[in-house]
Amino acid sequence: MKNILVLIVFLTALSPASAQMFSVGGQTEQREPASLNYFRIGYSPVDFNYTGDSGNLPNQQRLDFESPALTFFFENTSLSASLSFVNGLTTSGSERYLNLGIDYLNHFSFVRTRSFQAGIPFGLSSSLVNVQNEQENNDFSQTVFAFGAGAFVSARIPERLSLSIEGVPSYGFSNSRGGLFGGSNKSLLVRARLNFLNLIKSRSISLGYDYKFSSYDLDSDDFDYDLLYHRITLGISL
Repeated sequence: MKNILVLIVFLTALSPASAQMFSVGGQTEQREPASLNYFRIGYSPVDFNYTGDSGNLPNQQRLDFESPALTFFFENTSLSASLSFVNGLTTSGSERYLNLGIDYLNHFSFVRTRSFQAGIPFGLSSSLVNVQNEQENNDFSQTVFAFGAGAFVSARIPERLSLSIEGVPSYGFSNSRGGLFGGSNKSLLVRARLNFLNLIKSRSISLGYDYKFSSYDLDSDDFDYDLLYHRITLGISL
């Protein structure tokens, strides 16, 4: 948890700021561009499945579940910090799920024009995932630090509309709470954003979709799980 907080502070300092100038009647004036910072709230179906040796762990001791999660997160073009959870407010079941994550992407453009970009996003990410079942004594708690690279495209109508799609496969290292055991993690993140710029005065509205697949291969087979979720989000610029 401490590592995630340190990473948030560091990456926030790297987040870029931008400004835009335009000329009217021969005079240069400052015009405030559409904000790149968004607060989002979303609905996220979550699927958590055991992938270890079926002979090692009886069905009744497994933490498998399928349930919708509630998601909140802050986001700009480089940084995304999110919180997702399943508890008594979101489900009538006994499962409890918490996912704290931060993703930093540095977009390197091969093609760049005023209305279109395409290139490679290089990413660093960290996440804390905790899964519990109130009827069982065991729980799953893993912190992952990962890196990856993928592809992105974006198009925009200046000051009116922007659309972006990106996909980033990642590989990382996972550790349990207290560092008792760990292993590796492979993941794939795909996300799309449709932003309506300056729709309400200076506020922009954003529709978002995220897909994330994360596979844990740990030293203890009892904790080999696959995590899959979709996120449908609505955001407003800050």
